[in-house]
Amino acid sequence: MERGTIKMFSIKEVANSLQISTQAIYKQKAELIDRGFLIKNNNNQWEITDNGFNYLQDKKINFIQQHTNKIISPVANQEEKNGNENTKMGAKIQDYISNDEVANMVINHYKDELQNVTNRYSKELQDMTERKDYFKAQFEELQKVHNQYLLPPTKNKTEEESKENKKQGFFSRFFKG
Repeated sequence: MERGTIKMFSIKEVANSLQISTQAIYKQKAELIDRGFLIKNNNNQWEITDNGFNYLQDKKINFIQQHTNKIISPVANQEEKNGNENTKMGAKIQDYISNDEVANMVINHYKDELQNVTNRYSKELQDMTERKDYFKAQFEELQKVHNQYLLPPTKNKTEEESKENKKQGFFSRFFKG
């Protein structure tokens, strides 16, 4: 809805566009009203001005910037401080970040997150592979010992021993050495 030259949005529209909950907007209701960004319409419903939309968008971008440790150009509709005095809407507004810059910032954030997850899981996978190889070697060693001492000799082994004994003669079986 448009009022004069100010474009107005419902709280639900803004929440969907910014991918936040309506509750997150209502938590900032007093601040938005004080700044003139949240106004009741003729139907007694709350609407957000286009400057209010930009303000909420900039707050979200700032939050992402703080949590991704990226240095990005200043954001629009931020209050500038001149000494101890806060400036309001009439103050100098800094340049807007373009949609491409926002998209690149979000893409870079998720690339970093993906790299962190990949690194963590590849390290865990390597550790698990090393443990598997260790236990496999232990099992093979135990299997070898088991086969050597606990299983009866196979038919082929028995036949080989009997052929050797026949070659050595009757008394050589009793007197080895």
